[in-house]
Amino acid sequence: MAFIDMLDMKILKALQVDARKPVIQIAREVGANEATVRRRINKLIEQGIIERFTVVLDYHKLGRIIKAFIGLKVQPAKLKEIVDHLSRHPDIQVLYRTSGDTDIFAEVIFEKMEDLKEFLEKELGIDGILGTIVTIVIGPYKKCPWTGL
Repeated sequence: MAFIDMLDMKILKALQVDARKPVIQIAREVGANEATVRRRINKLIEQGIIERFTVVLDYHKLGRIIKAFIGLKVQPAKLKEIVDHLSRHPDIQVLYRTSGDTDIFAEVIFEKMEDLKEFLEKELGIDGILGTIVTIVIGPYKKCPWTGL
């Protein structure tokens, strides 16, 4: 396991707010020199703590206003096949293996309720899915990502 300290955490938080922020600006914010911050960022990338730099989209502004969480109970022998099938679907944002009442947990985002209905009927009507629990998101109280700060 990689060791990170408070300076690394501050750098991570600054990058999560704006990954395009110049290193010199991050250095000023965290109270370190530019070379140190650049070296720390490279170390975090090499250690796999930073996997990639990405874009966080406002799905509502893109017309994708229906977000739901779907728990799936599946036949164990069909788990891999179902995960492979669902992993290819572009409207599934996150797919987790879980324990408890469900085996798979998916986060989906659609343009309209009809799209969710069609997804539930077509994509989740495959052999091996024994049951679903659908929870529609009304709105967030807190958004991720985690920084530990």
